[in-house]
Amino acid sequence: MKIFFVAAFVLILFLPSCKPKPTNLVTYDLSRTNYTEVVLSTGTIQAVNSLSIMAPRNYEGGMTVGWVKPEGSHVEPGDSICGMKCPEISKMLDEQQRNLEILKADFEKLEADNAMKLSMLEAQLKENQAGMSISQLDSVQMNFAPTVKKQLMKLELEKMRVLERKLLKKFQAEKAINETEIRQVKSRIIQAENQLQMTQDKVKGLTIYATAAGILTEAQMTGMIMIDFGDGNQIKLGEYPKPGSTIWSELPLMSMPDLTEMQIKMEVQEVDYKRIEKGQKVNMIVDAANGLITTGSIKVKSMAAKTHYISEEAQFQYYEIIASVDSCHLQMPPGLSARCTIMINQVKDTIVVPSLAIFEKDSLKMVYVAHGNKFRQVPVETGLSNSSQTIISKGLSGNETIALVEPSQNFIEKNKQ
Repeated sequence: MKIFFVAAFVLILFLPSCKPKPTNLVTYDLSRTNYTEVVLSTGTIQAVNSLSIMAPRNYEGGMTVGWVKPEGSHVEPGDSICGMKCPEISKMLDEQQRNLEILKADFEKLEADNAMKLSMLEAQLKENQAGMSISQLDSVQMNFAPTVKKQLMKLELEKMRVLERKLLKKFQAEKAINETEIRQVKSRIIQAENQLQMTQDKVKGLTIYATAAGILTEAQMTGMIMIDFGDGNQIKLGEYPKPGSTIWSELPLMSMPDLTEMQIKMEVQEVDYKRIEKGQKVNMIVDAANGLITTGSIKVKSMAAKTHYISEEAQFQYYEIIASVDSCHLQMPPGLSARCTIMINQVKDTIVVPSLAIFEKDSLKMVYVAHGNKFRQVPVETGLSNSSQTIISKGLSGNETIALVEPSQNFIEKNKQ
């Protein structure tokens, strides 16, 4: 009898342990929370507006960079930022200076020669006038002179008067000629001075000065443009100038961004591009600016895809996205990287489940809700979702425990008929 009671007691202890339990099933405890769908990207800070600094106009010959302030330098209005060299302009300046000096020397010689000619004519005129005065003083003697001598004296006086008229006309003509020659030489001098001034302005134009305060960066151009002259010389447009590099006339040399308004340019792949819309909020972290945190929103979506070539075989497409920046513009120098979180969707105080916890049965979406030691199939309706999370809009209250993998049949509670 004692043996019977011991066996019955052991059987009673064993039976409960043989009851099926989902001890190895992974579950998830629900609670109401916020649903957030984001796209993560890395962007580059750039200015919305930039002052383009152009190379000087020069059709005289090639220019090279003599010196330039380093990229990233902060400048104030009036600061010199770059100096160019042009051998042709320098040669032209030397020739024009020598030409002007020669013209001025010729002008001084012409004035001296003309003055001497006029002085000699004036002396002859005065000498003739003096002779006439002497002859007139002798006119009293003419009354007592013989007839022949009287006629000779009259003829001599008339000769002096004719000579006086000739000298006077010659003097006036010479003076007019001299004035004409002087005007012509003066005109050539003025023309030479104007040409010299223009060349000096070109020389001054080879030094570029800042017109506003800012930071110097490379020219804002669409990609790099390479010009090869075939003689070993190349021009690479869009690159920050370096001493000795060749500069092309009137093309962008560098730029100076306006630091009062910044934006962030991002590159995203097509799968993320389709989910991004204008106006979506963006959270930004700039690690290089002491971990600066700010916000913004999507303002531009490029329509055309671009291609990154990793190798001839490997390549991928991407789209450019530009986001505005709400604040802290002056603390974000252009060129720094920013970690961006684009808020695709956000729903507050809702029921969010892992997407893998939703199963389809007969075209219905189901979740398995823990009920005692088993799980009950509960039909649900879903809302927004992504690859990892889904909103449950109907069917759950938010305080359940659900299975993340489908339970075996012996752990599924049968529906009561």
